Amino acid sequence: MAGWIRDRAVVLATATLTTAGVFVCAHLALETSSPKKDETVAISPPTVTLWFTEAPQMAGTSVRLLPKGGEPLDLEPATAQEDDSSVVVLDVSETLADGDYEVMWRAMAQDGHTIRGDFGFTVQTAR
Repeated sequence: MAGWIRDRAVVLATATLTTAGVFVCAHLALETSSPKKDETVAISPPTVTLWFTEAPQMAGTSVRLLPKGGEPLDLEPATAQEDDSSVVVLDVSETLADGDYEVMWRAMAQDGHTIRGDFGFTVQTAR
């Protein structure tokens, strides 16, 4: 009888730990971006695009673009891509001058957990 209870407890504990691992791995994260981190682009990008592992809540998600060491550009708020809500797009409505830029982002997961990050890229047009 005691062996049966112990075996059942082991199965329950294993199932609990396995399930907990799935939830930990399922958290929102940035997969990639365009432009990519530290990329040098030959033309001013029309958008900054962020691909996440899941769809963030847009009410708690923001993307800012600024020249390195400068103030954020005055751009419309980022939006979720219509056909894939895990993709967040910031329209860059002005042509960026040559130089270094920083993207600062914040995203809120469906469970309310917020993550933040930043990366830089360079615009270097051919002359």
